[in-house]
Amino acid sequence: MYSRRGNNWSLAINTNQNMLMALYLRELSGVHPAEAGPNSKLASNIKNRNIEDDSHGQLKQEWSSWWDSLTTAAPADEPSANEELIRRLEDEGYPALARLARAHYGQATVFAQQHAQDFAENSGQYVPQRMDELERILIDHGVEHESQSCRQEIQLIDVPLGEPRAWLTGTATIVASTSLLRDSKAFQGFIQPMVTIIFPGG
Repeated sequence: MYSRRGNNWSLAINTNQNMLMALYLRELSGVHPAEAGPNSKLASNIKNRNIEDDSHGQLKQEWSSWWDSLTTAAPADEPSANEELIRRLEDEGYPALARLARAHYGQATVFAQQHAQDFAENSGQYVPQRMDELERILIDHGVEHESQSCRQEIQLIDVPLGEPRAWLTGTATIVASTSLLRDSKAFQGFIQPMVTIIFPGG
């Protein structure tokens, strides 16, 4: 994980295996990106194993609720795939999703671990530059010298989506595709408006 602190802000950039597994299961379930979560498919071609049937609506509802819980629970604090994922899904009221996860847990875990390894090996080529750029955006927005009482923690999660895009979820969690993080100009175009939302007083 990469981290940096300034006055009134802190920044952490990482990937998150639970979120990666969630996106993998979304593809398997046949839930379209336009229906739930980040509006982009994974960069990998994942075959739908749940051709639309009576469970589609329930899977979409359960997946959306699960994704919301992942993106609002300080995701950078839980970067590894949880071995008790299936039991947690069952206990938290996601039965259809738990059945799908049970059937494809191995594949989902391998997918998440492979991206986490790729991030660990290759993120040094692009993440430090993006952190410099985001720090500059924060300074230019006046965040560094705002007289606010509490520090805002920005969590940026790298995921392998098929489009160079980013989404602000929760209060200050940004889900960004790897391709966006590799593109300085596109990154700044997406992130600058998000900073004005996270720090509206700037």
